[in-house]
Amino acid sequence: MKHRLTPQDLMETDEFELLAEVDHLHIKQFIFEQITREKELIRLYSIYQISMIGLFLFLLVKAIVLYTRGISQPVIAIAAAVIFAFTLLIVLHELIHAGAFLLRGTGKVQFGAIWSKFIFYAGVDQKVIDYSTFRFVALAPFWVVKAISALGAVVFWSSPLAYFFISLMCIHSLFCAGDLAMLAFYKLHPSKEIYNYDDLSQRKTFFYFRKSDENRHVDAD
Repeated sequence: MKHRLTPQDLMETDEFELLAEVDHLHIKQFIFEQITREKELIRLYSIYQISMIGLFLFLLVKAIVLYTRGISQPVIAIAAAVIFAFTLLIVLHELIHAGAFLLRGTGKVQFGAIWSKFIFYAGVDQKVIDYSTFRFVALAPFWVVKAISALGAVVFWSSPLAYFFISLMCIHSLFCAGDLAMLAFYKLHPSKEIYNYDDLSQRKTFFYFRKSDENRHVDAD
């Protein structure tokens, strides 16, 4: 049976080296650094996000015009989407992260929030995560919410509910910025085999990379 890496393996053997230590209280600063440094993934996401903002503004203007003509349902649907997005959608976003963790067999998922920073998270404490698992977990809310929103918009296309689902998809694009920025961190180190784990008691995430045989030999000398 393949040995599952532990935090002790990363910290105590010469096979791995610490790449980054991220304090959750300063996670927004870390995210901003990745956004400003990485170009390819962030550029694609920026194009998508701008298109979503543009679509939302188009819907809003259209709904306001309809409201002035006595048709209030589209405005109500957009308002409901905004309220839903900043309440229940936050919970749903983290639950999808949790479901993705469980699908990958990472163990018990814990939820938390840093209210002063308006940061919410789902994580597994002291479990080493490889890039494949991290990517799956990070992107899960993006694809799930997008798929549900798009399906809802198609099903209710001739109804004001279409405004709700399309607005939800547009707003949720903003929620995914942190997840994409964390993936951008990996893109900045394409040649490295990176692992990470959360220490939820310290509210920190540690990133390690596997050193090459040549580097380990130099360290041993």
